[in-house]
Amino acid sequence: MLTRAALPSDLPGILTLLEHSDLPVSGVEEHVGHFLVTEDAQGLLGTAGLEVHGTTGLLRSVAVAPSDRGQGLAALLVAHLLDQARAFQLQDVYLLTTTAQTYFPRFGFQGVPRSAAPAALLASREFQDACPQSATLMHLALTSQEDPMTQTIPGLAQQTATHTLLDALRTQPQLPLEFWLHGEVLVGPGYHVTEVKAVTIEAMDCGGRADAWRETVIQLKDGTAQEAQAGFLTTRKFLAIYDRVAKHVPVRGEAEVRFEYGNSTVPAMQYHVTHIEPQAGRVIVHLRTPSVQCKASDACGTPATAASDSGAGCAPESGCCTPAPAELISLS
Repeated sequence: MLTRAALPSDLPGILTLLEHSDLPVSGVEEHVGHFLVTEDAQGLLGTAGLEVHGTTGLLRSVAVAPSDRGQGLAALLVAHLLDQARAFQLQDVYLLTTTAQTYFPRFGFQGVPRSAAPAALLASREFQDACPQSATLMHLALTSQEDPMTQTIPGLAQQTATHTLLDALRTQPQLPLEFWLHGEVLVGPGYHVTEVKAVTIEAMDCGGRADAWRETVIQLKDGTAQEAQAGFLTTRKFLAIYDRVAKHVPVRGEAEVRFEYGNSTVPAMQYHVTHIEPQAGRVIVHLRTPSVQCKASDACGTPATAASDSGAGCAPESGCCTPAPAELISLS
């Protein structure tokens, strides 16, 4: 299964899928460059599009083939398009719907009066002649690109984003999925995916700088001896579990993905993903152990404003993040 940008050659299939889903096709051809499609070897499974009108986006044409519904494909497409909207630095995204008013709030959309639609959208084909006046208008205010919540973990290099892992796994056939650490199997056969967590972290580093970011943490747990005999979880089963959770939990594609694992002999730990390695007969997710890093980096220490009275700066090697010398410690 593969999710990718739509090509002009995909237009007939997109239009057919929309017509079978009773969705309007007016304006699709003009904006097909901002559509996504999900496909497998048998053909098109789903599609969704984004119209860009200045700093405003219109989410439209979210459709999945009847035989492939219930697998989280719509949620995947919407999440990818919202990531694109943020990359385009759009400020707001709207949509019109007659049947899915209860579906889109999980992404943060809220119903608003049609009179709240900006002028740029009122001139679009979907507003003009595609959707009926009875359609509900919904709105999502996007976080600014400068907002730290859209950034990756500060000070940490070589992160693997959630969508990078998922996209790589969706291109693989139904194969056993193994998790290795330093060239050896870490999680044995029969394991379970017990939890998928969308984690928001707010922190302040030793340089006095506040940061906030998101992570996706996927928890793995050993199975029973009997379950181990059945072998490893497959790529398709893993994706089905994740997609089912993603329909209800606001995971973010750009967030770093980590795997949490531990047992009676291995301490519970959250591992970073280094890369995915397809092999004959299996797919390996390679992990690495976490490490503590000074996220203040070249600004380590107290803020310049706090140090200004003493005239002392806080250079990288100043030692202001380390314990104070004994002669500077006062017990009074």
